[in-house]
Amino acid sequence: MRLARSQRIPDITISAGARRLAQTNDTAAVVGIAIPFPLFNNGTAVISQARAEQDRADANRRVAVIEAEQSIASAQAQLANAGATARSAGGPGLAAAMEAARIARVGYAQGKFSQLDLLEAERTLAETRAAFTDALAAYHDAEARLERLTAPAPETGS
Repeated sequence: MRLARSQRIPDITISAGARRLAQTNDTAAVVGIAIPFPLFNNGTAVISQARAEQDRADANRRVAVIEAEQSIASAQAQLANAGATARSAGGPGLAAAMEAARIARVGYAQGKFSQLDLLEAERTLAETRAAFTDALAAYHDAEARLERLTAPAPETGS
C-alpha cells in the first residue's frame, strides 16, 4: 500500500546533455526538465489493486489458520480413537486370547481337545496380537502426526 501511495506523487525528471549543431559544427549544452501532470491517472487504480492484493493475502492467511486448526483437531480425534482401540485390543481381549490358547495347549496335551481346537485358539491369539500391534502402530502414527502439527517452528538463526 505504501508503494502504491508513493507512486501517486509524480516523479520530476531533470536531464542534461550535449548536442552538436550540424550547420555550425558547434556543441551546445542541453538541459531538460519533465514534470508529469496526473490529469487522467491519479493512482486510485493502483491503490485499489494493492488493497485487493492485501485483502487476498489476509484471506489466504485466515484460510491457512483454519486448515491448520482443522488438521490439529482431526489429529487429536485420531489419537483419541487410536488410543481407545489400542486399549481395547491390548486389554481384556488379548488376555482372554492368551488364556484360551494356554488352556487349549494344556487340554490338547491331556487329550481333551482336538488339534483343530488348539489351532483355532492359536490363530485367534495371533490375530488378537496382530490387531493390538496394528492399533499401537496407529496410535503412535497419530501421536507423531499431532506432534508434527503442534510443534513450534524451528528457529533459523545464524
